[in-house]
Amino acid sequence: MSRVLAVDIGNSNIVVGAFDGSGYRDIGRLRSDRGFGEKEIREGFEKLLSKAGLDGESFDGSVLSSVVSEMTDKVAGALKKITGKDTMIPNTTMNTGIDVSNYDTSCLGFDRVADLSAAVSEYGCPVMVCDLGTCTTITVADERAALVGGVICPGVQLSLDAEAQRTSKLPQLSARETDKFLGTDTESNMIAGAVAGTGIMLTGLIDRVAKEYGFDDLKVVLTGGLSEVVAKWIDADVIRDPDLLMKGLWTIYNKNK
Repeated sequence: MSRVLAVDIGNSNIVVGAFDGSGYRDIGRLRSDRGFGEKEIREGFEKLLSKAGLDGESFDGSVLSSVVSEMTDKVAGALKKITGKDTMIPNTTMNTGIDVSNYDTSCLGFDRVADLSAAVSEYGCPVMVCDLGTCTTITVADERAALVGGVICPGVQLSLDAEAQRTSKLPQLSARETDKFLGTDTESNMIAGAVAGTGIMLTGLIDRVAKEYGFDDLKVVLTGGLSEVVAKWIDADVIRDPDLLMKGLWTIYNKNK
C-alpha cells in the first residue's frame, strides 16, 4: 500500500498530511517562518510524525506545494532526509488535469492549480474554487477544465490586521463567526465587514461569473482555514472541502509519479 507525505507551504502555515489506501490524514501544522533552517524544519516534521505514530521511512514518496519560494528548497531537503527519497515539486508543465495554456503562469501560485485539480477530479467542471487563507483567492475552470481566470483579494484576517495597523483607533481582532452584517459597536462592525462582507462579495462573484461565462452548472468549492466562518454568508450552493488542496497534491502525484 503506497503512503505519500503531502506538504503545502502557505504564507502563514506549513500544512502536513499523509495519503494511503484509506484516504487522507491530517498530520499537523508548522508556522511558515522564513527564518527556519532545513534542520529546524526537519525536526518540526519529525515531531509531528512521531506524535501521529508515523515513521518517515514508511513513506514511498512526498509531494510539495509552496507559495513561499525562500522556504521551498529547505522544506524539500528536510522531506528527503525524512523519507530517503526526492520530493516531487509539481509545476504547471506537469500533468495536473488543468489546461493553463491561456493563462500567464509566471507568477501563478501552484496551490491554486492543486485546488482546481482536486475540484475538477472530485466535483466536475465548470468549477470555481474559493480559497480563504491569508488571501482570498477565486480560481475558475471552464467545461474543459481550462483555467479561465481568477481574483485575489485581501484575506479575512489580513483585512482585520490592516485595519488595526493602519488606523489609530481600530483594535486588533481575530476573525470569528458572526450573525450580524450590521454591527452595533466597533468590533462587530469590523468582524461584519471582514467576515460577512467576504461572503456577500463571493455571492456576487459567483452570480457574475456564472452569467458572464455562461456556466449553467457552475460548481463552487470553498476551502481554506477561514472558509467555515464565511460559508454561512454565501447565498449560493457551495461545497466546503477543507482538504481540497492536499487532495489536489495527491491527484497530481498519482498522475506524474
